[in-house]
Amino acid sequence: MIRAGQCFSVGLASLGINREYSMYSAADDDYLDFLIRVVPDGVVSPWLAKCKVGDHVEIGGPYGDFCLLEEQVKSKEYVFIATGTGIAPFHSFVKSFPTLRYHIYHGVRHEDERYDIEHYAPDRYSAAVSRPRLGTSRSERVTNLLEQANLKNDSLYYLCGNQKMITDTIALLLAKGIPGGAIFTETFF
Repeated sequence: MIRAGQCFSVGLASLGINREYSMYSAADDDYLDFLIRVVPDGVVSPWLAKCKVGDHVEIGGPYGDFCLLEEQVKSKEYVFIATGTGIAPFHSFVKSFPTLRYHIYHGVRHEDERYDIEHYAPDRYSAAVSRPRLGTSRSERVTNLLEQANLKNDSLYYLCGNQKMITDTIALLLAKGIPGGAIFTETFF
């Protein structure tokens, strides 16, 4: 059974190399959707970007426990903190649990990396743009948003993204009195 937040090993048979990507689709969708940023010097993402309909893609999984506990979904509030494509499991959570009470803090480099923001209520999504190109926002990091946020001790905090953001955010949350047992992480490199 697939659960929102799990990841899959994805690659091309011709490469013999796979990478793990969190699912972007809902757990009960009849397809798997992934949010993959092409890394120009990457081993897998440039090849996946060149795939055509009918090409053979290897998919293994699902793997991982970066999931919400179903018995808590109706009673808890969630804070999702992501950098870049680390928003993928949170998109899966929101699609899988339509009544979920959440807020997303999303750190991106550029404004166009606020992936599918129309899927989130405007009061539930906050973006920090570190390298604005459009001149419509000031440069900031996701930790800047969190320093100013009213964070509750009884919420559950899920972090997904690069290691530096996760390390900095855990320190910030602990300094704000958030219990360590309420913080869950998924790191990518």
